This record gives sequence, structure tokens and C-alpha cells, in this order.
Amino acid sequence: ERVLFTTAEYRCAAIGKMSCDFNDIGGIEEYQMGYHWSTDKCHILLKVNSIGQVAIVYKPEDYAYLHPHIDEDNMNFFKVYWTNGYPKSANNCGNGVCEAIVSGGCLCKTAVSESRVFSRMPKSPREVLSYLKVGAYDPSAFDAGKYVKYEENGIKAYFTSPGSFNTETIFEVNEKFGGIRRFKNSMEFVRVQGAPEYSFRNAPSFMSILNTEADVRDAEYETQAALDHYLHHDNTAPFIAIRLIQRFTTSN
Repeated sequence: ERVLFTTAEYRCAAIGKMSCDFNDIGGIEEYQMGYHWSTDKCHILLKVNSIGQVAIVYKPEDYAYLHPHIDEDNMNFFKVYWTNGYPKSANNCGNGVCEAIVSGGCLCKTAVSESRVFSRMPKSPREVLSYLKVGAYDPSAFDAGKYVKYEENGIKAYFTSPGSFNTETIFEVNEKFGGIRRFKNSMEFVRVQGAPEYSFRNAPSFMSILNTEADVRDAEYETQAALDHYLHHDNTAPFIAIRLIQRFTTSN
């Protein structure tokens, strides 16, 4: 069962036990399989290459095995949109804040911050679609009374506390091409520790970093999200129309 670290700690305390690293206990080899919470510290680092792409690196305090796609040799780089540049060799890896890598690039400690986007009711559905990127569940999926609905400017807002705009607020809008979109009133940024001016908006991912959990279903979800993005993009219709005109008509 996948649970939060706080849940694991609570369950241990409820039976008079405490959280620990299973790998440090002898005689329970049959239970030392799969994944479990540990009290060991773990840092999530960014490996930044020369063009600003990043790869994720995990640096646990202690471990028996680390997957290749999260160790320091990880070469699974992806594009992010930095604000105010990024650590690189030309600026001494952020003036020495990050570690220079022998193979090139920089290795940086990170911190993730979350903040609300709207402190007021958005003026239009377009404003919601322009600024919010984190999806939300249908409010009806939560316990009764969790959310209170308010509607204005063609937007439905669901508050955990009436009139209080926080990161748990959900906005629901109808797209011009049909369909309903729901978003959390939230924005996450990944910042380089010691140099918070180097930051980027946290990138979405449907795929787990664990091989055992990276299944076809999640790959289909990510592919469908990409196709939806292309389908609903403003440039898609004129792009296709121009190609149809070019290839299925003749000049007079």
C-alpha cells in the first residue's frame, strides 16, 4: 500500500513502534523487499547540462541500491523553462552554489515552493486557462461539505472556506472547443538552494520514477494529455486548414 510518510509514522506509533530503515535490521530478510519509508534523509538534486536541460538525481543518506535513472550518471535530460538563466560553467555553476561535474554541467540542491495564483475571482475562463496548469479532481469526488461552490464570470470556483482563495481552491471552466477543465489555484516552482533566482515551474509527469510502477496505463495518460494539448491549441486548426488547402485544391 502506498501511503504518506506521516501515515507510516502514525501507524508505527499506534502499535508502539517507530519508523526506521529496514535494511539496518537483521533476521527479517523476507520483509526487506519492495519499497518502504525510511527515516534516512534524502536530497533531490538537479543535474543541469550546458543548454539548461535537467535530469533528476536522488542522493539518499543510505541505500542498498539506486536505480540508474536517478543516480549521478542519469542522462535522461528534459527541457524546463528557467527564469533568470541557469547554473552553468560560464557562471561557475551559479557562483559556486552548485557542484561542477567532471563530465560537464552542474549538480544542484533544490527546494520546491508552492503558492496560490489567484487571490481574487478570475476575470474570464481564458485567464484561468492562461495561468493555471495544475489539474484538479472533480470536487464531487471529495467528502460532502469539503468544498463550497461559487460562480462568476462563467467560472465555477470551489472553496474549502467560503471566499478564501488558497492553493486548494478549484476553478472549473468550459473550453471553447467543448469539455470541462478543472485546475488547482496553485503554482509550484523548483528553485536552486542558495541561488533562488535560478528557478523553473515544476514540470508535470504522469510516469513514476520507479520501474515497477511505470506501466502502460500511465504512458497512455501522458500521451493522451499531449494529444489533447495539440488538439486544443489555437494554432492547430489554421495549421491543418492551410495544409488541406495546399494539397486538396488547385489554383484557377
